[in-house]
Amino acid sequence: MSTKQVQKKEITIHDFDKGLDHTLKTIERELSTKNSELIKKYDKEMVRRSLSRATRLKHLSTILSLSRILKKDWEDVTKSDIEELVYQFMQMFSSTGKETHHTWDHKKILKIFFRWIKLGSRDHKDVGDPTETKWIHQNRLKSNIVREQLITEEDLSEITKSCINPRDKAFFDVHYEAGTRPGEILSLRIKNVKFDKFGAFINVDGKTGSRPIRLVKSVPRLANWISVHPLKDDPESPLWIILEKPKFGLPMNYATATSLLRRTMKRAGIRKHINLKLFRHSEATNSAKFMTEAQMKIRHGWTNDSKMPANYVHLVNADVDEVYLKHLGIIQEETKKSLVPKICLICNTSNSSESDICNKCGKPLDIKKAMELEEIANQQQFNTNKLAGKILIQMLMTGKIPELQKDEIDNLIKDLNL
Repeated sequence: MSTKQVQKKEITIHDFDKGLDHTLKTIERELSTKNSELIKKYDKEMVRRSLSRATRLKHLSTILSLSRILKKDWEDVTKSDIEELVYQFMQMFSSTGKETHHTWDHKKILKIFFRWIKLGSRDHKDVGDPTETKWIHQNRLKSNIVREQLITEEDLSEITKSCINPRDKAFFDVHYEAGTRPGEILSLRIKNVKFDKFGAFINVDGKTGSRPIRLVKSVPRLANWISVHPLKDDPESPLWIILEKPKFGLPMNYATATSLLRRTMKRAGIRKHINLKLFRHSEATNSAKFMTEAQMKIRHGWTNDSKMPANYVHLVNADVDEVYLKHLGIIQEETKKSLVPKICLICNTSNSSESDICNKCGKPLDIKKAMELEEIANQQQFNTNKLAGKILIQMLMTGKIPELQKDEIDNLIKDLNL
């Protein structure tokens, strides 16, 4: 397949077709003919209902897991069988007896699948629940995110310093500021980036539809990457392409990005457990400090009735104690390095917060760097003048041009920028 054909094709970060094919073959191989045919019919129903491949794979793999535990044809299942089934997977997937993501998914999909078997519909609002599964309740999951696990600006700085090309720097910078889901950032195309006088917008396509996300801090690295993007003239090109052969020009997928993150963290010497989803958790926690819940829902693509903002608000409650102690002078205010872009006063170009020299015009971005460069230039001029004076004196005394030592020649070339 050519690069142009790939650019026009939908960008997918997981190979769901391969997963579906493997799961359906496993179902056919491991389960009874009766169960296998029933599950295939259910899969066709999901296709007719326009459910995504990701949802189909999730349902089929969970039903396979349930079937392995059940060891019985689904059409012959009784209420006592369901009770034993729930007991078994709660024992298997919860060490504390509390609801986990795994047990929650098993309960949810069990209820939907069995509703379809007994009442002919997946929708609760249409047919309700059969007696066998009506008693099953999914308890609310408590967030297991711990403040200390989140990615800090210091972590991000170390990660970007350890990147080996502009693409990687921009990818991690944008992902951290935007707080995107992995699928949202990895499916971006060049045309989804729009620059304006305040920075940029990226238009992502997520679970709740398309939405724009404002970027400011990550704009310098994003702009720099697009300026050197090998396929920058094609707006349909994936934004985050693979740079190595034989897959050059193809979009990075979840596995590629995860491997990239792992290698970069190793170079940076970061031992904290960081994955692609943690970037979103970290950004949402930072946003919870100044955004309302309504604003957070819009920025992060959550529905109006979503409880997700509450998962992050509790993480910033620790800041209340810190503010109070600082007010009383018990702890001192720490000065943290800002990641806000530096604007060049000469050409008005936005540069990354870690830059000392403007990427466009080469001028220093702050007075300290300007003074350092001036001192270096003055020293070079002094060395050149000193050497020129030495040559002139020897010429006047001997009438000949003196021979210079190799180190003198090297220093002269360096000082004159030859």
